[in-house]
Amino acid sequence: MSNFLNQVTEAASNVANTAVNTASNLATQATNLATQAANSDAAANVASQAKNLGSQATNVAGNLASQAQAQAHDLVPDIVPTPSSTGTSATSSSGTRGVPAEGEVDRSHDLSPKNEMDKAKFERLYERRGSADELQDKGILKGSPGDVLAGKKADLEKAMNMDVLDQEIAQRPPPEELVRKGILNPSEVPTPQ
Repeated sequence: MSNFLNQVTEAASNVANTAVNTASNLATQATNLATQAANSDAAANVASQAKNLGSQATNVAGNLASQAQAQAHDLVPDIVPTPSSTGTSATSSSGTRGVPAEGEVDRSHDLSPKNEMDKAKFERLYERRGSADELQDKGILKGSPGDVLAGKKADLEKAMNMDVLDQEIAQRPPPEELVRKGILNPSEVPTPQ
């Protein structure tokens, strides 16, 4: 399995490096064209070419990323999801489908309720939830609500108590010795199975 993951990592990094190099080269060309635009009479033409190169760089990088994900999915389909051919249905304020604008949050996988009926159902469930005291009484919540390690502490204490009990059981005298001391009757001695 780690061999597949290594192959996926290598394929993804190769494609990512190619995408970065291609985008970098296209960005350098766009910068050079922009510099020429500042120095030439045909500034509008050069600026248009620079804009086209910038959009081409973006498209190439996106295509290479999709190819990397497709290759990774082919290697380990259980781990890497299939690449989306159409992108997500969310459109950002920047106008690009599936890509949030800078400063925006990607809400394409948001699980919040969409319609009023689902919102009302969610509110009813939220109001019926148990309080911290009720959850502690049921053994669901260990410690105070803000204590994120309370469950681990309880598990550790339980394990420590089990260790102490195991040690005490291991150190108790055998039944024959208890008969000799008069603690057990000979008829109460368990028979080995």
